[in-house]
Amino acid sequence: MEINWRAVLDGFLTAFILGLLVVWFVPVSAMSGLIQALPGLIGGFVAGYMVSGVGRGAVHGGLATVIGAVVLLIVWAVFGALFAGLFPAFTGLALGLLVLVVQAIPGAIAGAIGGWVKGRRTTTREAAGTTR
Repeated sequence: MEINWRAVLDGFLTAFILGLLVVWFVPVSAMSGLIQALPGLIGGFVAGYMVSGVGRGAVHGGLATVIGAVVLLIVWAVFGALFAGLFPAFTGLALGLLVLVVQAIPGAIAGAIGGWVKGRRTTTREAAGTTR
């Protein structure tokens, strides 16, 4: 299967930008965890929508979610090691890898839905003034 890296990058950037907006504007509460899952779902949907088909959409949505999470996890681990110490950074890295596996599933499901929606879309264009 050929990977459309443009779709993966667009899904990652969508999730990243929406994630920053959620972190900045949504106050921490008991339900904020559900709202923080939305950027990954929307990013996976965008990556899946850019390709056609359920299987390809699931792969691209999962990749966009996982690659985005890996990039943020590496940055988080480096800053954690610099400012909090090695033990908290490695503990956070281990927990982050567990969360990474869990995040891949919703991203793949959203990507499959995006690929399915694009595959279902009908594109019939008729020239103006033509009759049947």
